[in-house]
Amino acid sequence: MTRWRALLLTALLLAALMPVAAPGRPARAEEVETWIAVSADPVLPGQSVIVSFSVPGDGTCDIDLLDENGAVVAKVAENRAVTAGYNAFYWNGTWQGRAVSEGKRTLRLVMNGKTAETAVTIGAMAPCLLSVTADRETVTVGKRVSVSFWATEGGMLTVRAGEGDVLLETPVAAGEGTAAFDCPLAPGAWPVELVLTREDGTSSEPVSFTLTVEKAASGFTPVSAGDGLEGGYTLDAWTVPMDITDEEAVWQALTATVTVLDDGRERAQVRQVVLRKEPRADSDGIGTVTMGSQGVRVLERGEEWSKIQCYSSSFHDSPILNWNALVTGWVETGLLKEITPNQEMGFVVDKLTQRLYVFREGKLYSTLLISTGLTNKKQPYNETRSGEFLLVSRVGGFYSDNMFCPRALRFNDGDLLHEVPYVERDGKKIYGGTESKLGTKASHGCIRVQRKKNPEGLNMEWIFNCYRENTKILIWEDWQGRQIPVPEDDAVFWCHPTKKEYYHCSDHCPMMNSKKPQQITYGELSAEGSKLKACPACGPVPKKSALQEINVAYAAGGDHDPVLTEARKDCPKKLKER
Repeated sequence: MTRWRALLLTALLLAALMPVAAPGRPARAEEVETWIAVSADPVLPGQSVIVSFSVPGDGTCDIDLLDENGAVVAKVAENRAVTAGYNAFYWNGTWQGRAVSEGKRTLRLVMNGKTAETAVTIGAMAPCLLSVTADRETVTVGKRVSVSFWATEGGMLTVRAGEGDVLLETPVAAGEGTAAFDCPLAPGAWPVELVLTREDGTSSEPVSFTLTVEKAASGFTPVSAGDGLEGGYTLDAWTVPMDITDEEAVWQALTATVTVLDDGRERAQVRQVVLRKEPRADSDGIGTVTMGSQGVRVLERGEEWSKIQCYSSSFHDSPILNWNALVTGWVETGLLKEITPNQEMGFVVDKLTQRLYVFREGKLYSTLLISTGLTNKKQPYNETRSGEFLLVSRVGGFYSDNMFCPRALRFNDGDLLHEVPYVERDGKKIYGGTESKLGTKASHGCIRVQRKKNPEGLNMEWIFNCYRENTKILIWEDWQGRQIPVPEDDAVFWCHPTKKEYYHCSDHCPMMNSKKPQQITYGELSAEGSKLKACPACGPVPKKSALQEINVAYAAGGDHDPVLTEARKDCPKKLKER
């Protein structure tokens, strides 16, 4: 057996046995139906998918892969211990260290005489990277890092850092190889990810390692990750790690200079520029950029045209339809304008946690519950656009359908930061349909912010009253592979000693109405039968089952928003039609 095949089979065996956290609480047998599903079709051996299923009770089950004649071609799970209700695990299309054969198959679950089946297609084996090793775990900013690997086939090797910054992209041959890059990252611990992609676009499972970057003694200023970057950059919106606890890094990104597009005409903040595929006016459009408020990353600056990167701000009526896609293209250099943002305050919106983080004078000052955009098949443009923006004007209250949205601040054309909306009935403001959704995606693209004061006395009214022009707002993309930390079971929360409707993250929450709050652990909160709900004012972390469900949806290699993924497939066609 050749070396690479032995290594491959070992890796496949290990990956096939990886468990997935199973969110949800057990239910009585008569309440649960038996079903099975796979997160992707086709299944490409060597590339993990999530097998999820529901069973009526605790015990063990078998899951087999059957051919068109009903014969077993693979034992996906044997005597697997399960609990009543939802269960899930990773499977990478292998059995006994070998890729299962291609073709139309059936995945069958058997438990206590009950069965459930789902059709699945097994495709060709995906490319794989094995024996990935960096020549160093710690590096000084600007120094070279070399990574060795074994590729099962030839293809394009991509090395990324952080949340997607490309460090290197180079063709490689099958077999043993090395790749090297000069480290452009800011000081800190960075996850570095390698992916192998063959000609048909099929990619390997990402292989990661952590690279610790130390500050150079010479005072070297790190540049943003990526090829062809011009000049030096301090840590900014495009290079900052998505770690809200790293206050120094986040504050540096919030106060760094912003580059926007501006043609000098009035009402720039509600007009858009087409991002071109090539540096010429008749080139195809690949995205749109809102002038005046949307920050862009300058990769190359030329006399007439400049290469930039940003998230496409396509709305339903934009000249180019490409929903919140991270695009790289060309704009006229004369449109570029640098703006210094508010140096006293800034905001971070995290679409994964659905929280708005308020920073003041270099420190995380407070946290508020929000709702960003929720897509659907007819409205993929509901997705709140990611990247960096400036709050450029007070809009005030406005109607959206039958809802009234108070205290709005403009940050991206029609997308506004505003108070959670209400409907009016018999002279009363009714918030039930929107306030209960804070902490989850629910809007049409705007960012809804809580109206109830949190323990620090902050809400949307506070933000509106403290508004200063050109306050920066970073909107972090909910990249697949990001995870929300789950608190330890002994972490302490609080609840009202007599009215136990909510649990709180602060003993000074204004919703508690008690000077003697009762302590409760996170384990007790997450136990079966606990009816306490997260407080809508102080916004504590969700219970364990809810966090596990989110983390499974955002697991590496999955797709938490298939609606938006499918809509983006039509974008090139729509571009040609317009």
